[in-house]
Amino acid sequence: MASRKQHTRKKDDIHFVNARPASETERLKAQRLVRAHVGRWISDQTKDRSAGESSSTRTRPIRNPLPTVPVIDRAGPGPSYTIASRPSSSHLNIPRNSRNQVTFRDSPFAPSHASDSSDSSSDDASTVTAFSAEALAVARFNKRNSPERLERNLSGTFDPFATYPAPQNFEPEMINLSERYLTAVVWPGLAPQPHNVKTTANKWFDLSMADPALFTAFMFGSLCHLRVQWQNNWVPGTVFGQREHRALQLCEMESIKLISQAVRDPDRAISDAVLLSVICMAHHQAEEKLVQRHRKTPFNPPFPRLQWIDVYGCLPPNMIHIKGLLQLVKLRGGLANIPTEGLAATISFSDIMSCSVLCVHPCFDFWPLADFRLGLSIQELLGFGPSAIEQGFGRLQEIGATPQMAEAFQAVHTYIEIIKAGPQHDISLLADRRNLTQHTLLCLTPASDLFFSHPTHAATYEACRLAALIFGVGVLFPIPAQNTPLNKLARLIRSLLLQPSSSEIWSSPSTRLALIWVLTLGGIAANDAPERVWFVSTLGDVARKTGLNSWVSIKSIIGSMLWYDAACDLAAETLWQENISMYGYLIE
Repeated sequence: MASRKQHTRKKDDIHFVNARPASETERLKAQRLVRAHVGRWISDQTKDRSAGESSSTRTRPIRNPLPTVPVIDRAGPGPSYTIASRPSSSHLNIPRNSRNQVTFRDSPFAPSHASDSSDSSSDDASTVTAFSAEALAVARFNKRNSPERLERNLSGTFDPFATYPAPQNFEPEMINLSERYLTAVVWPGLAPQPHNVKTTANKWFDLSMADPALFTAFMFGSLCHLRVQWQNNWVPGTVFGQREHRALQLCEMESIKLISQAVRDPDRAISDAVLLSVICMAHHQAEEKLVQRHRKTPFNPPFPRLQWIDVYGCLPPNMIHIKGLLQLVKLRGGLANIPTEGLAATISFSDIMSCSVLCVHPCFDFWPLADFRLGLSIQELLGFGPSAIEQGFGRLQEIGATPQMAEAFQAVHTYIEIIKAGPQHDISLLADRRNLTQHTLLCLTPASDLFFSHPTHAATYEACRLAALIFGVGVLFPIPAQNTPLNKLARLIRSLLLQPSSSEIWSSPSTRLALIWVLTLGGIAANDAPERVWFVSTLGDVARKTGLNSWVSIKSIIGSMLWYDAACDLAAETLWQENISMYGYLIE
């Protein structure tokens, strides 16, 4: 008899909830159970969204109708119970144009990586086939994304039964907009692998349904993400208006209040929901900076949208929340003690993003999107070995490079060669390779913390490290112009090279080739900065002393270092043209 009840319960997914709780704690627990149950149902409705929908207006059955919630009153003492069950039959038909239908239509928003190819931002069909199903749906719609179609796509009600744990003063339309955008656009791009997208989205969605702070923070992040796309003209101009802006500000204020309450609760302070909430606050802001719109760096990097770098990188990291996140993860005992799908990888990505903007050492070890790649070394993940280092950038050890620098430079070179080889069919592998390579560059120790037997070696090492960071944030892990540290790095290089301890770099034949590469990247990074003129004139002086009087000869030197023609050549040649106008050289 017992086994029969268990079988029935498993089949119908029956949950018993106390409808007359004796305490506030019990009431909240019951509320969370109901919300989680309905949340899972809503999540189930979205699983087939990748298949798309036809333009027909015929009725169609909903695969899993909403759980029925009959109330059973029992005679005699004891609590009453509410039963939430999920019937096995599916007889409910709802018209496609009904506002009560809960489905995902093709999203009108640009995907995180739909415009990227192996060596540029063009649409490569073979590359697009590797994207998640969600991104494909977005890409298809994006070719016909009129404002009218957009409004129709966003008009459906995502939560017709008001199950979301949002504050009462939130407009239902804003809730629907933010949740649809989050699940159909943001998450597929943040974890670009079908398995990770589905699993992560389900886990995170369930967490938010049971935690108002996380739900509100997700809304805030979703609307902020959408606003950045709107500001950069990546989505139609009608998407983000005054209502959305007011909702964004309201979400920020409400999120701060709810997160503050959560961290004061010992049972919630270091929960996964709070960690996710703090991540949202760390990389989004309601404040607008109009003067920073539509700016670009001088580089033309590959995959600028991979994992939404072009969006998250437009917003400066909030250091208050970044420090809070570091403390919370420390209290948890590190990333290894955070089991929720995709959360450790997201924190790792957040760390790399923030440290790239600040040009500092990462706070956490690297954590891949795919758990089975956890623990792989940079050589194992990118597929090169000691012999490649010895035959490649190991040569830099003669002028001061450490073995760690030689390995990091070889990793960057290998990553670029992988991109050049052709379309990337495993987007998560591409992201992991890029992220670990950037993490490795950021981990290079400053010369001031190392011991060098020769002062020139210290200066050469540091100049190469700073130039590599320029390549990292300009090409490898492209931080948008709004927050790029390129100008800062250019100033650091100029200051370093003008120090007395660097004097031998200018006269030593063994360092001259590396110096030309450093000056070239420094000059590109100093675009629109006062230091630009110094880099142009200095590069011309060093090139003339070395017998290099043309762009072709300069290119043969810098191409042997960290370089990617498609991303760097135009900016470098522009720099050299300025030198030509100054010295009157001719291009061969």
